Amino acid sequence: MIHPHDEHRHDRDHDHDEATILDAAGPGLTRRHAVAAGGLTGAALLLAQASGPGGLLDALGLDVEAQAATAACTLTAPAKTVGPYFVEEGLNRSDIRSDPSTGVVQAGVPVTLSLVVVDSTKDCAPIAGATVDVWHANAKGTYSDVSQNSSVGQKYLRGSQVTDADGKVTFVTVFPGWYSGRAIHVHFKVRTFDGTRTTYDFTSQLFFDPSLTSQVLQTSAYSGRGNPDTTNATDNIYGSDGSRLLVTLTGDPASALAGTFVVSLANAPTTTSSGSSSGSAGSSSGSGSSSSGSSAASAATVDASLQRARWRRTARGRRVLRLTFDVDEAVTVTARITRNGKTIVRKKVALRTGTQVVHLRIPAATARGRARVAVAFVDADGATSSARRTVTIPKRA
Repeated sequence: MIHPHDEHRHDRDHDHDEATILDAAGPGLTRRHAVAAGGLTGAALLLAQASGPGGLLDALGLDVEAQAATAACTLTAPAKTVGPYFVEEGLNRSDIRSDPSTGVVQAGVPVTLSLVVVDSTKDCAPIAGATVDVWHANAKGTYSDVSQNSSVGQKYLRGSQVTDADGKVTFVTVFPGWYSGRAIHVHFKVRTFDGTRTTYDFTSQLFFDPSLTSQVLQTSAYSGRGNPDTTNATDNIYGSDGSRLLVTLTGDPASALAGTFVVSLANAPTTTSSGSSSGSAGSSSGSGSSSSGSSAASAATVDASLQRARWRRTARGRRVLRLTFDVDEAVTVTARITRNGKTIVRKKVALRTGTQVVHLRIPAATARGRARVAVAFVDADGATSSARRTVTIPKRA
């Protein structure tokens, strides 16, 4: 990591103010949420195009597991019903296969599922600090902690995580089984909080390629139940647009699978913080456990904020965006400037307490125009928050 004070040496006594052009990008909360995903063929083509030499994925600076974020950001699909089986468990964990009270691990083909949450209306900027819940049926088609399935008190195949600076979470689970009347699917929910108040709530479902599903269902944990009575094509929730919710899984259907899915939100709050829900929103009327436990995110928030952004020029005419932070605890900050889905500059910095400054140097080839600033904070306890703003890059010297 780079200490912020090291950045000052190059520009000390050479900078001058050009303009303070930070705009608060704070559109009102909207229900026009969207999920971005590619089908097996479409996503593969998009990833191949974006991951080539000098491609968009390299420009974004995201790790390999987050590749789908750029490849599918502009592909949108509607939200899907939450269903009767969502329960506010407050299980902050990555591996959701076991029941926490007994340690019993659910049988089935292991699946490593990553979700990357971005904002399509803000140049695909990753959304840090969002709480992501995942829940689904086991290999026998049964959900945990619901009275209809006689599983009250059990909590297998449920969990939540908070997105990191790249907007990513990763869950380890098993391939879902089927139950009558539904195609095989995984539920997920993305929320942001301001303390205990929910500021954004998006829910949908993931589906799988039928040929892959057929192979998985031949394995021992699933084979005794026969074939599903409902396919993607006949599922009334999958509908005419469900192909945009297909998640591409790779690997061996008999032993282990993995995939990444991008969740592209529209007009998410410009600032997010980890928090806890009240337990009332989205609670399951069909659950045998009506506990209003907290969400996966901690109720504590990060004591750091972006105060202002000011453009400066060095003596050589280089454009520098000077970000000033008010920091009341040690944090790690990841700052990124993007335009049209491409990262112009990205910097990760450790900040001490007090007023701290981070300089983002704009490459000489970057043209004048509007861009987005996305800042993610993470403190020593793992609490997260983020801020996003609109700026206008000044003209080149």
